[in-house]
Amino acid sequence: MLVPEAATALEQVGTALSFTDQGNNLAGVFFQASLPSYLGFLYFLSYEKNRTPPLGQFGFQFLLLFVLATIPTGIISKVAYGTTLANVDWLHGSAELLLTVTNVLIVLGFRAASTGDEVGAQGELPRKVALGIAAVVALVCATGSSLGLEAHSPFLFGLGDLGPETVGSIPFISHAEPENALSLPTWAIHFSSVFEWLFAMQVVWRYAAVTGNERWKGLTYGMLPLHASGLAACTYHIFFNDGSLQFLVELQAFLTLLGNTTLAIAAFRIATSNGWAFADLNPLPAIQRAIGKEEADEGVAAEAAASELAELPALRTYEGESGLLLSVKLVALTTISAYLVKYGELAIDAPFSPNAILAALLVLAPPAYVAYSYQQPDNA
Repeated sequence: MLVPEAATALEQVGTALSFTDQGNNLAGVFFQASLPSYLGFLYFLSYEKNRTPPLGQFGFQFLLLFVLATIPTGIISKVAYGTTLANVDWLHGSAELLLTVTNVLIVLGFRAASTGDEVGAQGELPRKVALGIAAVVALVCATGSSLGLEAHSPFLFGLGDLGPETVGSIPFISHAEPENALSLPTWAIHFSSVFEWLFAMQVVWRYAAVTGNERWKGLTYGMLPLHASGLAACTYHIFFNDGSLQFLVELQAFLTLLGNTTLAIAAFRIATSNGWAFADLNPLPAIQRAIGKEEADEGVAAEAAASELAELPALRTYEGESGLLLSVKLVALTTISAYLVKYGELAIDAPFSPNAILAALLVLAPPAYVAYSYQQPDNA
């Protein structure tokens, strides 16, 4: 028979064993149900005739590392600190860093392909850097609690945070930060992910002109629910993860499920427009070749595949913003947004008086505007 302490520990581990440590509640069900759709999306996106930039494809695959990272970080949050991942700043920021890396890879891959940079589209160096970051994150998460990091220890040691005395001396600030307020680096990670996803939507939209296939624009629309999902997480943090706004967690999970489904549909439409058919799902020929029941001339097969790819329309090029300008814009937007939200919200009462209607508007209004902007003639 388990002693009470052991039973409690096992219960906490079981609660944490789902995406973003939501356990078996509605949010956990939504998050888990979203995975098959995302795997379907990756399958259709990888269809060779789509000519998906390899680095962009790798970026979308890298997202799975972020999803997996929420499991051990959720377990550590529950077992070591008795709270949710959203309230453990150093773990929260570390996991979210993988999402930021994901979005950077997607932007770099599609941008390089759109500008005719074949080496950049392959992205060998960015891939190695991304995997290196993932390894460091794993090491930090595995050892952090044993090294004395506490639940509210700030991510990256609170780099850029203003001290309590400095904050208290600012005239317009009328509220003190709660203990579970995000550190500046964690806010920066969140906002960089939001802006990078918007950049990714833009480069995917332009990829329709590069490939001559308008179906790629559908992928941009398919990315909208995930933009809203990211905003749901940010909004929850704006209100300091207040329990009365728990619906934001369920909404984030539902939007993730919806977004992964719309991504899969969009990728399916791109693949079918490029010749994919349900017959391609048949594994029998490959199995027969593997066990030697069917001899195939691999050279002829490879030559035929290359011939089919050669018949596709040539990729065009798009000369957009320079990489330097894009980086400066991202850093500026991220830094300004992080400081404004972290310290600006201390000057108003709204974050300390949770309001469901206001929270819903913060989640849904920006994606609605983004969708509207893509309907304008300039984006046709």
